[in-house]
Amino acid sequence: MSNLAIRFGLGAIKAVGFGTMEVVASERKENGDFKDVYDFAKRINPRLINKKSIEALAKAGAFDKLQTNRRQIAESFETLSAYSAQQNEESSSNQMSLFGGMPEVNSKPQLKKTEDWNRAERLQKEFEAFGFFLNEHPVDVVISDLRKRGVIFSDKLERDELKDGALVKMAGVIANSKHRSSARGRFAYINISDPFGIFETMVFDEALITNSRDILVDGSAVALECLIRRDEGGIRILIQGVKKLEDFLKNTEAAKEEFEDIKQQAIRNFRGNSSSSYKAKTPEQKVIQPAPQAKKIPAEIEILITRREQILMLKSLLSQRVASESEQNTTAVSFVTDGKKILLPGKFLLNEIDLLRIKNIS
Repeated sequence: MSNLAIRFGLGAIKAVGFGTMEVVASERKENGDFKDVYDFAKRINPRLINKKSIEALAKAGAFDKLQTNRRQIAESFETLSAYSAQQNEESSSNQMSLFGGMPEVNSKPQLKKTEDWNRAERLQKEFEAFGFFLNEHPVDVVISDLRKRGVIFSDKLERDELKDGALVKMAGVIANSKHRSSARGRFAYINISDPFGIFETMVFDEALITNSRDILVDGSAVALECLIRRDEGGIRILIQGVKKLEDFLKNTEAAKEEFEDIKQQAIRNFRGNSSSSYKAKTPEQKVIQPAPQAKKIPAEIEILITRREQILMLKSLLSQRVASESEQNTTAVSFVTDGKKILLPGKFLLNEIDLLRIKNIS
């Protein structure tokens, strides 16, 4: 049982592709495991040994059994690419190699000498390769410290345990962000990765975006103050404050036991024009929720899937929008990938904002 593991397909690594990995897998099956990175470069077509593929495979840890220093492999792509081309040329010609008669080790170029990435760097490189944290999460080591400061995580969202108007603390790493402008000012959609999943947040406070521009960047570990809003469209997470995670841990006193710091804010509604009219609020202020405009929702939509992390984010959104058989005005959803159309089972209750979020994801 000790050999059981969850394995991630090499073809799904960014900048690698299924075609390249099918060639690698076929070569390994026919002629045995690769002995080292030089053996890999020698046996694989040099057209497949380029900067992007070598860097991506190294970041993902695909070479770990051949070389433990991932950074050394990633930064030696030119050396390995040249060696691959040289070996391919020699094997396809009848001329004697320049190194003929000499031990093969002497013909192997030296890889770049460099220290390996530290833990934080290694995890960030894995994230760049996969689009999410596969083996461990940067926040894993401080989960207990965060819980003792009242932080909640996305598993609580999945269990649907938060009420409309809840004020909560959350934490994670910014997976990706999209900043937009409208007649009412700037706003942003920010996807946060925590140890339990990926969740989408929104910022409609232009001053907060401006003042936190050095923090609200991809890869930043952050602590968030969030307002939870619920309506017929599901749950939305509005960021009201943001700090660097290390600053939050340093400047926030920890309790002796873990707890959930959840406050409830008074809610009142009025009719407005756009969800972009949300502004920053302190706990003493009322929350204003504009009524959405009624617009025609399509009977079917197709979503182009080009990256694995899109599926994770869409799963989080669509799982909250499943329609019952008796519901009217529903939407059928299909994923389109590699030229194939995959119709998802069931139908979904999507509103205008949901369609905008799906558009931003895809």
